[in-house]
Amino acid sequence: MIVDQDTIVGYGLAFAIDAIPQQGLLLSKFDSLGNHLFSKMILDPQGEPLYIDDHWGKIAKTRDGGYVMTAAPTHGDAAWLIKVDRQFEVEFIKEYLDTINRSHYWYNVPIELNDGYLLSGAIQRPSYLDNSFVRRVDQQGNTVWFKYFGDNEFGNAFNDMAKVNDTLFVGYSTTETSRNNAFSSIYYIDLSGNVVRSWQSELNPEVGFARKILPTPDGGVIAFGLYPVELIGETLIVQPTLAKLDTGFQVGWLRHFGLEARLGADVTFWDIEQISDGNYVGAGESFVRTTRALTRRVGWLRKFSPEGDSLWENLVDAPFPLVNTNLGTLAGVGELSSGSIVAAGETINGNQRYIWLVKVTPDGCLDTLCSMVTAVEEAVAPAEEVPFSLYPNPTAGPLTLAWPGALQGRETHIRLFDAAGREVWRQRRRVEPQMEIALSGLPGGLYFLQVQTEAESWVEKVVVRE
Repeated sequence: MIVDQDTIVGYGLAFAIDAIPQQGLLLSKFDSLGNHLFSKMILDPQGEPLYIDDHWGKIAKTRDGGYVMTAAPTHGDAAWLIKVDRQFEVEFIKEYLDTINRSHYWYNVPIELNDGYLLSGAIQRPSYLDNSFVRRVDQQGNTVWFKYFGDNEFGNAFNDMAKVNDTLFVGYSTTETSRNNAFSSIYYIDLSGNVVRSWQSELNPEVGFARKILPTPDGGVIAFGLYPVELIGETLIVQPTLAKLDTGFQVGWLRHFGLEARLGADVTFWDIEQISDGNYVGAGESFVRTTRALTRRVGWLRKFSPEGDSLWENLVDAPFPLVNTNLGTLAGVGELSSGSIVAAGETINGNQRYIWLVKVTPDGCLDTLCSMVTAVEEAVAPAEEVPFSLYPNPTAGPLTLAWPGALQGRETHIRLFDAAGREVWRQRRRVEPQMEIALSGLPGGLYFLQVQTEAESWVEKVVVRE
């Protein structure tokens, strides 16, 4: 996801419902309120399914008002570079047959040059080891030059690459020397692919295994990685980490934060963007752990200062009843002109997957309803412990929420979701022994009513009759 002039551009997968259903790439545009404007499918001319992944499937806006992105056909060991105009009409598709295994390569976000694009990532070579690469292409995607970087005796990947200026770029890579052991490297590269300067960490560095890199105005970088905390048996436990490195690659500050989890559990940021106030916002995924429910995966938003200090954090639940099978992850983030932050990703309700858009205020509150996770974790009560009753249910009119034992005066957030998980109604109010909820105008069907206090949350089914 990217933000382009107060519109939200999403990039993902979908199925064309034609005489012959086909999996393709979906481009969608939304306004700043999340209202859908238009979408377009991109299909393989040969009829093969197309695919994107967290590791390859990135989109960027271009100076001409269009967009450039990466993808892959599932039939071959190849990567695609696709350029579309502002209305998502395809201008060119270029295929690169570099890898021997489609599932083992990585493409970062394309970087636009004055006369083309810079592509980077990792490709699996005949040795079956991943190796970092950079490819410079012209404005039609034709290769100008291609180079490998790093030690080809070990697996390594450029997990991120960023533009420093029009002629200099910085890449951040991880090299695996053995299972659960790796070091991180930084390469500054010019337009000809020459390494201007570089740095290599010690094994299993405190700055973490490389994930994202952000050039700073003073010539240094902010690096995001996963710090190896400990090895338990054969399981490596890591923790998200931010570090500031100066022009001499000296660490100015370092921050470990977030949950500790096994490597591969994806407690991580998939995107980090600098916003207009000079701070940064990361978007990704993490977990919420409660005492009365299984751990559940949530979307993770965190704003931090140029010194790495946390300004706010929001662990955003999937917009469905709070059970461990309903999950969410955020893969892209951007800022609107209002200062609000939008993020996009995927949310899962049972076995159904949905596009997920999340909007928070500049202070990190979800839309106009602040739902920031504090030190008091949410607890989801089993159905038999729900402290209130709903009647009449089914209902064709108002619904009464009776809560005789409630602590009057405290605030509660009440939300109603339809069967597809879409929020259709919300209210924030003071708790009373009886609260009337107006449901007029809703289509008949099954709904879920969520009642949430500071520390607890309950969900009950509601049937609306027309």
